[in-house]
Amino acid sequence: MKENNNKEKTGKNKMRADLEQLVFNMVKELPKRSRDIVIKRFNLNKSEEASTLEKIGEEYKITRERVRQIESEAISKLKNIGEKHNIGQVFESVKNSVENHGGIAGEEKIISYLFGEENGGKTSRQIILFILALDGKIKKAGETKMHRKIYFYKKESVEKFKSVIKRIEEHLEKNKKDANFDEMLEIANEYLKGEEKFSSLHLKSYLDENKIILKNILGRWGHTKWPHINPKNIRDKAYLALKKSEEPLHFVEIANKINKFWRGGRIANSQTTHNELIKDDRFVLVGRGIYALKEWGYSPGTVLNVIIEILKESGGKMEQGNIIQEVLKRRQVKKNTIVLNLQNKKYFEKAPNRIYRLR
Repeated sequence: MKENNNKEKTGKNKMRADLEQLVFNMVKELPKRSRDIVIKRFNLNKSEEASTLEKIGEEYKITRERVRQIESEAISKLKNIGEKHNIGQVFESVKNSVENHGGIAGEEKIISYLFGEENGGKTSRQIILFILALDGKIKKAGETKMHRKIYFYKKESVEKFKSVIKRIEEHLEKNKKDANFDEMLEIANEYLKGEEKFSSLHLKSYLDENKIILKNILGRWGHTKWPHINPKNIRDKAYLALKKSEEPLHFVEIANKINKFWRGGRIANSQTTHNELIKDDRFVLVGRGIYALKEWGYSPGTVLNVIIEILKESGGKMEQGNIIQEVLKRRQVKKNTIVLNLQNKKYFEKAPNRIYRLR
């Protein structure tokens, strides 16, 4: 299996190198100015970013519209040049990629299919964008509120994509409950009954390109407007971070996890995180700076409150060792802290054999 994976990886590396060489061989046949403009517009020279029409216009002392015309003319010439270089085989591979993902695919899907995930860098993306610009059969739908930028060959594929996502959205909103991937697949197949069975790969592609149904860090799918799916503030992010950890954490650790899971967002400061946790009754302070979720069975209050609660649950009396054991299940504190609280004669009475009773 490992040998097959290595062969596949080697094959995709070679394909990437071959395609990069093919692109430069084609562009080489253009007149110098046209060649330079195409290279800059598609960032084929691997600079920081693709040049704008305005920037190129300033360089050549021509209008941005003239740059656009030259680029358009160059693309037309490249389509003819491409026939000599058998670029139709590349177009066929792109088509296979799109069809393999349910008839719609984003740039990353096409890059990964052709070159492998490890080759999904800036150069690979620019080469694919260049190839897509030359393919007269493929179509592009720009980013909307519903989906990211996608490529397709048949309009029906886009309509199917939109209707499946809409159906899943309606189901989730009606049930007001998140779902796992298998449940989502079941919803999609129920909606499309009568047609060929909807595949996991197709649904994954649909979900990757949509912006309505998202997956949270717990692997659960739901509506983008739900805070436990797409959290916007520190409290909601802290809630999910604790759920994922499945154990109480210090507020510094919670802040660190927020910054790890939601990279690119606003940095969570540890003290700010602490302040937000105090205000939210979903969290219970169970030790010095350590928080747990109330839904795990923790109740708010001091160690004294917890001891009183435990004694009430046990009929009003309990042996010291058992009290300590029970408190440590609900609070992360030192044993001495529990013993000191038991000395409070206002609430507790000590009997023989280290038995404590509620007064």
